[in-house]
Amino acid sequence: MKIVLVHGYKSSPDQDFFPWLRAELVKLGHQVVLPNYINASTPDRDEWTKFLVDEVGALDENTIIVSHSIGAVLALRLLEAAEAYSTPKGMVLISAPWMIGSEEFRHFFLSELDFDVLAWRAKFFKILHAKDDKVIPFDHAKKYAQVLHGELIEGSVGAGHYKGDKYPEILDLVKRVIDTPVVYEPGQGLEDEYKTVDR
Repeated sequence: MKIVLVHGYKSSPDQDFFPWLRAELVKLGHQVVLPNYINASTPDRDEWTKFLVDEVGALDENTIIVSHSIGAVLALRLLEAAEAYSTPKGMVLISAPWMIGSEEFRHFFLSELDFDVLAWRAKFFKILHAKDDKVIPFDHAKKYAQVLHGELIEGSVGAGHYKGDKYPEILDLVKRVIDTPVVYEPGQGLEDEYKTVDR
């Protein structure tokens, strides 16, 4: 499985839970892609999104995207913009902000994501958020679960904004996405209007 990890603002591949999670996933035999943004201290939605698209490459049914904080917004833009050979297996959003009013991040939300399309761009959406998150309120997670038709998972007490270096519940959630069988491909239930065409 190809697992893409997308970190948040003022983080890096060597901070927070990312080094631990990367190591655990590699031990399980997965390919891990953990890009480090260009100009990481200066938030730039378009620059960072393009960088992610270039670094990650094409998505397919063996791709899972795990993102944290403002990185979740970038991950959704990656999912929207990247070439996909088939539908990615899933996306995990951790402490994802629905909207941030500060001038520094307002441009991340100025052009709206097309959630009608995004809801079909991955087979599973898991939204993990702790109720004691003092940075991003829990209601933000409820909104994502609603528009993405995803599973809302209440994080463990004390997890806050998930800025620590190890969270077994995150690894367990990623493993659950990996192990969940796909019952159908999006669109498989639709009638094939071309089935009678002589090919």
